[in-house]
Amino acid sequence: MAITPENTLNKMGHREDPVSIYEQHRKELARAKMGQTILFGLLFFGLLIFSVVTSQFFPDRLAQAASRVFEYFGTIMPSLEWDKLFMGRDDQGRAVEGSLTFWYTDLNTYLALIWETILMAITATILGTAGALALCFAGSRNLMQNSWIYFFARRFMEICRGVPEILIALVFVFAFGIGPLAGILAVAIHSAGALGKLFAEVNENVSQRPIDGIRGVGGNWFEQMRYGVLPQVLPNFVSYGLLRFEINVRASSIIGFVGAGGIGQELNRVISFYSDDRVLAVLILVVVTVTVIDLISERLRMYFIGKEQL
Repeated sequence: MAITPENTLNKMGHREDPVSIYEQHRKELARAKMGQTILFGLLFFGLLIFSVVTSQFFPDRLAQAASRVFEYFGTIMPSLEWDKLFMGRDDQGRAVEGSLTFWYTDLNTYLALIWETILMAITATILGTAGALALCFAGSRNLMQNSWIYFFARRFMEICRGVPEILIALVFVFAFGIGPLAGILAVAIHSAGALGKLFAEVNENVSQRPIDGIRGVGGNWFEQMRYGVLPQVLPNFVSYGLLRFEINVRASSIIGFVGAGGIGQELNRVISFYSDDRVLAVLILVVVTVTVIDLISERLRMYFIGKEQL
């Protein structure tokens, strides 16, 4: 409320001090804000309590289940013997039970499937990034004037990322058969939706000056995006693309459970055959692979966007 000479008169027609009017207005705003804060706070805690009760997220239940998690890992530990730990194969070419060689008898198979998983993730990330790049400009509120195109671009990206990769993979396994192709397509579609949203949000924070300059000299919409927007957002796009690659390596490992190729397919096999020690062997290789990829991605992000922005 602006303080004017007219509203400094009280009901009795006497002029009030503008400072008093300002303080009164400030207190009214503070009371209104306090009321909103209390309302949202009650709503938040109400939803939190409802969520805890619905999911049975109780401390005593967590304490009881935590010990069982360690029990499970105890069941899948291999039977290694220290005196045989580093022994190779015997004269008949068989690995000695209790040695690392015996535990990782199928190491070559695991490595080949992990390599296949990485290639699946690379291909899916490239396809997904290309899809996100095609959609993100149309899905940016500040760059797309046509509300219908903006609406459909946004909704399409929501559909792509709203359906879990494993469900999309099931559909493609039914259509294309068992193998990496189904997994690549499933991960690529999900990546296009997820990256498209991130790219669009980056686009909505760009400076309008380069865009206005290109528009002023007669540049069309595509030229505005290419020369006015893309140079501003490209480092962030690369950073998000590398982050998505790490996520896709993990996703490619999971979708193998439905026959979509990669190390997940082998993991599903050893679980089905109750080869518990082999489950741990595969999991260790997956964790090591993801860690190495994370370190490489961090180096690449530093190269593209600079260490100070990480």
